[in-house]
Amino acid sequence: MSVNFVDQLLNLIFSPYGFLAIAIGLVLLQQAQRSRRLAWLIFSFCCYAASLGKYQDQWILEPPALVVPLQQIRDAGRPLTIILLALLILLGIQTANGWRRILLPQPTKYLIAVQIVIFFKTLFFADANFAFLGLITFGALALMLKLGPSRWLQDERNFHLGVWALAMTGVIFAIACSYQGVFNLNAMKVAQGRFLGTTGSSQHAAVLLAGTIPCLIFCVERYQKWDWKKIFWIASLLIVGYFLFITNSRTGAIMGITAVLSFYRQRSGKLIRLGLFIALLYFIVSSFTSPDVVTSETAEPNRYLSNQNTREGAWSGMWAMFVSNPLFGAPPQGDRLLYGESTWLAAGATLGLIGFIPTLLLGFGCLKMILQLHSLSIKKPAYFIHSSVAIAGLSCLLSGSFTEAIFLGNLSFPVIALLLYLSLGKYLLDVDHMQNEYMSWQAKANQSF
Repeated sequence: MSVNFVDQLLNLIFSPYGFLAIAIGLVLLQQAQRSRRLAWLIFSFCCYAASLGKYQDQWILEPPALVVPLQQIRDAGRPLTIILLALLILLGIQTANGWRRILLPQPTKYLIAVQIVIFFKTLFFADANFAFLGLITFGALALMLKLGPSRWLQDERNFHLGVWALAMTGVIFAIACSYQGVFNLNAMKVAQGRFLGTTGSSQHAAVLLAGTIPCLIFCVERYQKWDWKKIFWIASLLIVGYFLFITNSRTGAIMGITAVLSFYRQRSGKLIRLGLFIALLYFIVSSFTSPDVVTSETAEPNRYLSNQNTREGAWSGMWAMFVSNPLFGAPPQGDRLLYGESTWLAAGATLGLIGFIPTLLLGFGCLKMILQLHSLSIKKPAYFIHSSVAIAGLSCLLSGSFTEAIFLGNLSFPVIALLLYLSLGKYLLDVDHMQNEYMSWQAKANQSF
């Protein structure tokens, strides 16, 4: 597996596409040094590239081809992500330090601890090459976040650009899937007819789409005036919501609902109006759409309403594995660790207590930041939508982590999104701390006079 990845990377670099990508990358690197928006856009493409994948199982060894250039981009998914990651690291190295000194949030350290446990488990019980490859890729990701996006978050403008970048990931995904849908939508619905876009599964697509909803809502709420920008973001949100619906993923639905409820947790009026608008839109669409079309787009139209727990067997199996191997987890069956359908159970079953404890601390760290940001939004209403985007993003990903092992990847969209949401939250808390320190200093200065 690791050798195949290295071969893929080298083949891409020394191919005509690779030379073209390197040339474009050098131009982008030069331009991004002068344009922070372009630097954040490169981060958007990196997030999108991290989501690329092919659906394969024992019956489908090679999924249907996508149209040009989506097929070529999907084939080069992981190597392309590495190239964009290297580009962002180079941009980060050239970024000057700002007023913020501690850039990595505390929960990020627990995530790093989990990856270290994964490294040693893979090193001693599976493939050593794959272990080092995983450690290097995650290390590069953490370095990129520290040198790049986390260091860029020094002012209000870059906070908006950070949210914009993650929202643009959803827009890029929607544009790519809409472009493919014009020619052949069924090429993106090979898994029991469920929509998976340009990712490797419908669950991966649902996590990406739901994970960008908080940022899309922020972009909508940011513009009070009805102009083309607000209309663009509303249209993008609706398209993302549609693609999320046809994934037929209950995990994605829970994540999306959690994101909306968390964002509008103190604004029931807007939440009600949004619900009525969605209901009206659904009524209009269903009025002009035949039942056959709806059924053809969703292989299991009653999946959202089903009470069947399709993960019960997997959860029971992971619990049994944890009980049998509570300290170090069950031994791997191949050259790498495989995870089940829950971050928490998978960490316990695969890594044992030495991996489950830092994973649990990661979850508690995210909850602590959510509570701190909620208090900030009450104390300073001007920061309500700023706090809400981080709260909704973290809440959304946490809700999905109970049914999918989204926090245990090393270079995946959910991990990158989690790190960015944590960085956005840390920036807001740092700003609040700085303002409090300044007000305290000013009060003492006034008392001395």
